[in-house]
Amino acid sequence: MDYMKDIRKILGIFMFVLFVAGCKNDEIDPRQAILGKWEEFYLGNGEYRPPIVKPLASRQFLPDSILLEYVYATKQTYTRKYWIDTLLNIGTLREDGYLLRFYYTPKFYADTMELQAENSTPIFSVSKWKRIN
Repeated sequence: MDYMKDIRKILGIFMFVLFVAGCKNDEIDPRQAILGKWEEFYLGNGEYRPPIVKPLASRQFLPDSILLEYVYATKQTYTRKYWIDTLLNIGTLREDGYLLRFYYTPKFYADTMELQAENSTPIFSVSKWKRIN
C-alpha cells in the first residue's frame, strides 16, 4: 500500500507542474502597453455618453518618456514628459520652469486604454483612448 502513496505523490507533483506550466501571466506592463499613438473616443465620468466622433488631438507615447500631442485643428505638436510609477504622470513645463503634473490611473484592454484622473477635481474624470497605430 505504500506504493499507492508514492503514486499519489507523483501524480500530485505532476498535476501541480502542469497547473503552473499552464498558467500564463496576464499582467500587462503599462510601460510597454502605453507605447504608440492614441485618439480619445470617450470623455465623461463612467456613465453612458455618445462616443467622440471627431477627436481634437492625438497623443503619441514614445519609449524615451516623451509624449507628443498633435492638435488637428492647428496642426501643432506639443512635447510633454510622461512617466509611469504606480500612476501615469504627464508633465508640462511652464514658461517659468515649473513642471505642471497631471496624474492618471491607467487601465489597458486590447487596443484601448482608460485613464482615471487622480488628485484633481475635473468635470470629466474618465477618458478612453483607442490605439491608432
